[in-house]
Amino acid sequence: MSPSAVPKRAFPNGVYTPLVTPFLANEELDIPAWERSVLRLAKAGMGLVLLGTNGEASHLSDSERSTLISTARRVLDQNSFETVPLLVGTGTGSAHQSIKLAQQAKEAGADYSILIAPGYFAFAMGKDRKALREFFVEVLDHSPIPVMIYNFPAAASGIDLDSDFLEELSEHPNCFGTKLTCAGIGKGHRIALHTQTPAYLARHGPFQVLPGFADYLLPALVSRQTGCITGTGNVIPKTIVKLYATATAALKTGDPKLMQEALKLQDIVSTADWCIIKAGIAGTKLAMDLYVEKGLGGAPRKPLPAADAACQAMLEKGLQTAVAFEKSLP
Repeated sequence: MSPSAVPKRAFPNGVYTPLVTPFLANEELDIPAWERSVLRLAKAGMGLVLLGTNGEASHLSDSERSTLISTARRVLDQNSFETVPLLVGTGTGSAHQSIKLAQQAKEAGADYSILIAPGYFAFAMGKDRKALREFFVEVLDHSPIPVMIYNFPAAASGIDLDSDFLEELSEHPNCFGTKLTCAGIGKGHRIALHTQTPAYLARHGPFQVLPGFADYLLPALVSRQTGCITGTGNVIPKTIVKLYATATAALKTGDPKLMQEALKLQDIVSTADWCIIKAGIAGTKLAMDLYVEKGLGGAPRKPLPAADAACQAMLEKGLQTAVAFEKSLP
């Protein structure tokens, strides 16, 4: 890793949430709602991911991206969360522009970037391993902040990076992790097996292996993975933080009572996570408006449709237990 890419803030193992970007009815940014959302999640102990899929990054201009990043950094610093890192989405259709976005993100206050495969031209290069490798390596070589590789086939026109490919990229000094929104627990296990050994850590440093879902967080932790990045954290952050803390304590101590508690928490989280997955981005925003604070989620930008009555009914049924538990926590 070049000196310019060494982050000021550590990126600890744990649970992270890709924040939704709140918009007003006219689809302009709702900055006050953004400020409240950032602070609420930080107070819950939830890590922050900005400008990802949930954040509708593809709908944002460069100036809006910078505004959201710098605002989040300011809110954190003003409220004694100076050590909380910001992981920011910088992926786009070309390596050149992804590097530019990483540079802009760093200038605005980002500590780390998360990079998805370039899906637009998947019909031309999606199965070309050499072309994909050249894309990622070019960005890794030139990004001024460390990079997490984001594997999300549904958002990358079907490009699905396998564990061999991701293990190869994990050896790059500027690659610090991978997010697996492919529900591949076996893939995650193999990558963790490669990156969590004393030999790897000695030559490379910490590497994050993070499922893109919370519905199998406990099994992923058993499988040596390091946490998760979950959109459901927008709705029930304290519950997911408690699941992570209980599960890691159970695995560290071998206490069967803690493991049973972790299983019960996983039951709650798995049900809620599946509900949010089905609801999508607009449904996540609606759930925040219904159960957290009106306007905190806001409307999506078109062409994303607003959540309908059927989605609301599903949320009301599927989140009942989780929301009640979340509200019971201090």
